Amino acid sequence: MHDLKIYPTFTAVGIKDRVVLLSNNGECLHEIVISPSTPVEKAANAKDGENGNGPLQPAHVVTLEYCPVSKVLAVSLSDKTLQSYRLKESEGELSSEPLGDRIQAIRTIVCMKFAPKHGVLFGCDKSDCFEFDPFGKAEKQPKWILGHMSQILGMAVSEDERFIITCDRDEKIKVTSYPDCHNIVGYCLGHHEYVGGLELLSQQALLSVSGDKTLRLWNYTEGKELICHNLDDPAVGVALQPSKDTGGALCAVRSLVANKIEVVHIQLDDSEKKCVPCETLSVEDGLAIVQAALNPSLELVVLAVDKESKAVKFLVYTFDANKRCFAECADHVLQKKLQNHFEGSKIEQLRDYSTLFKNTIDNLSDYFERKKLKIDGKKSK
Repeated sequence: MHDLKIYPTFTAVGIKDRVVLLSNNGECLHEIVISPSTPVEKAANAKDGENGNGPLQPAHVVTLEYCPVSKVLAVSLSDKTLQSYRLKESEGELSSEPLGDRIQAIRTIVCMKFAPKHGVLFGCDKSDCFEFDPFGKAEKQPKWILGHMSQILGMAVSEDERFIITCDRDEKIKVTSYPDCHNIVGYCLGHHEYVGGLELLSQQALLSVSGDKTLRLWNYTEGKELICHNLDDPAVGVALQPSKDTGGALCAVRSLVANKIEVVHIQLDDSEKKCVPCETLSVEDGLAIVQAALNPSLELVVLAVDKESKAVKFLVYTFDANKRCFAECADHVLQKKLQNHFEGSKIEQLRDYSTLFKNTIDNLSDYFERKKLKIDGKKSK
């Protein structure tokens, strides 16, 4: 259980029961330790003669999201709850306080986004999306707003809060009106495998990456594909950062190949929109990249895990705009501080993305031949 996100004022890393917030120069601004919880349904489901009491269960970070407007940090936990924290800054120091009780979800929330202006929290579990009150008021229950027929893998919320965009395992990108979520604006269709990640580039432009080895740019309100760029490998996630120096935006696409990130620059001029591939970044074979994020300085922060020992490792790369490539900074202060903060931490279980691909029958001719013989056998009787 882990997550890594970069915001304008801090980098947030959650591993197991700890969330650490660090400044751009690597100083620890604040640390939150998630307390364990008693299973919510244990007492209700206890058999005769049992009191429903038991040991406290760990509540580990699944994903996290921060709202700069309301200064609220929401954390989704492995015990199917959400906990929000108000972040406060006083005399240069950052502190936090829980906002209400933990919010109980039906299933584990795997991706979240805040409405940019009003701080409403949206969260998706396996196939449904809900609106949550981030302030944890017991009387306000999560509100179901939309669903998919297959596993939801990512979401985005438009800057004007008029649209919620979700993607799933069945190649679909769904654009839903908000707050009138019964109104489906349309779909962005064109991918042939699962859509592994979404990012908004502008009020009209949406970026998506997929297991079909493509990165695509869309006018999402019209469902129109603007660019289709071929990748070397299936994609499982994407990090995006606008670039003032180069114009357009820089994309770091996490590959199904565990130690590889494909880097693409997107040109967003009105006259021409295009993708320019940059040098592919690879870490040593013994590491698996589990998360990556770009900061406004175009530094790429990578959370990786040693495949053998399961120990976490942090890497930081700087981008050379002229050469269009990343170079590792082994002595970067952020990398050193992150490594120190999570010394001894492990990620025992890595996600198996191969399960997202469609099941196919490779030998259809044999199948039809067997079927024909079976039918002919029944006729002869």
